[in-house]
Amino acid sequence: MTAPPDRTPDRTPAAAPPRLARDLRLFYAFRLLATSYLFVPIFMLFQADRGLSFFERLALGGLYSAVVILVEVPTGVFADRVGRRRSMLCGALAMIASCLVAARAGSFAAFAAAEALAALSMALCSGADSAYLYDLLAAHGRSGEYARRESAASAWHLAGSAAAFAGGGLLARIDLALPYLATAAVAGAAALVASAMRDDRPAPRSDRRSGRAAPPWSAQALAALAEVGRNGRLLWLVGYSAVAFALLRATIYVYQPYLAERGLGPAEIGMLFAGVYLVAAFVAYRTHHLCAQLGDERLLWGLLAVLAASFVGLAATGRGPWMLGLLLVQAVANGVYAPLTKPLLNREISDSGRRATILSVESMARRAALALFAPLVGLYGQADVMLLCGASGLGGVALLALARTRLGLHVK
Repeated sequence: MTAPPDRTPDRTPAAAPPRLARDLRLFYAFRLLATSYLFVPIFMLFQADRGLSFFERLALGGLYSAVVILVEVPTGVFADRVGRRRSMLCGALAMIASCLVAARAGSFAAFAAAEALAALSMALCSGADSAYLYDLLAAHGRSGEYARRESAASAWHLAGSAAAFAGGGLLARIDLALPYLATAAVAGAAALVASAMRDDRPAPRSDRRSGRAAPPWSAQALAALAEVGRNGRLLWLVGYSAVAFALLRATIYVYQPYLAERGLGPAEIGMLFAGVYLVAAFVAYRTHHLCAQLGDERLLWGLLAVLAASFVGLAATGRGPWMLGLLLVQAVANGVYAPLTKPLLNREISDSGRRATILSVESMARRAALALFAPLVGLYGQADVMLLCGASGLGGVALLALARTRLGLHVK
């Protein structure tokens, strides 16, 4: 039930032809800009400043994930039908709108509207970007390079986040709304890059399938869900991704009050976020080497186990070297996550015509996990919330091990 490994031999790859090299540069630039959210280190503080309670702030995180769940698969079908580049362009434009609404928000309802737009932006880009990269390489006969290119793209994404977080923390010292306005400008630059990328709008499916009309969008969505359900390893990987993602994204919510309680101001929090993501960027760039040296299975289990243990450690430590060391551990896990899971997921997808839709199913599952987890964190409160994250991670490891046995999967 497992697919054979699809690793490129460990040698220096041939240089990409000029057209492919240009397309890759533009793709990396989009990854750098599209998720460079300057407001991330301070959005919890900003929402508190605008009068929202801790529970309301975590509830917005649940709302964000709920909207992603609703639109994730339809936007995946949209990307497969009209082109992944167009989907990414629309995602950048939706983020501009989200930031402009958030900068002026003063109530839960206004912030909810901003979160809904941000969720739409994420759904339009999520899955579409990985599918774009995979098929771009496949069109040049280089699909074997996907793991290495995904590592590089993830590194650019995380490096962009690091720079954005540092800048957002500094801007927040002037005005907590400024990081949102700056993010809108960066998203505008991402939209321009997407406009310059190679157009990948597919030929009408009726042209490719003996003249038969294209199936309804709903049928394509159901077919993608069915493919996930039939493939035991793909189903397990979707569950794994959901558990790891919920823990990693929980850090965005719990770091800010945790660090503020330990006496750090907005600028210091922004710089600490930047440092964490710089480490993650370096690790992401090297993840394809780690996979080749250690194996996918060891990294899959090691990532979750170490991540869960680090939350428990953070609950027991105060400000100081131990805190920084555990944050470093979580940065490593963040860097490994996407370059490890995305090639494994893409390897299991047999029909590239549904690639973005199937990846959207995976994204929907991980957002569903976060939608359930974020309000739970909010109800639990700020005190000892790290222990809740750690316990949830250990429980996730146990459930995944049980599911692996039930599905009849074996370690490769």
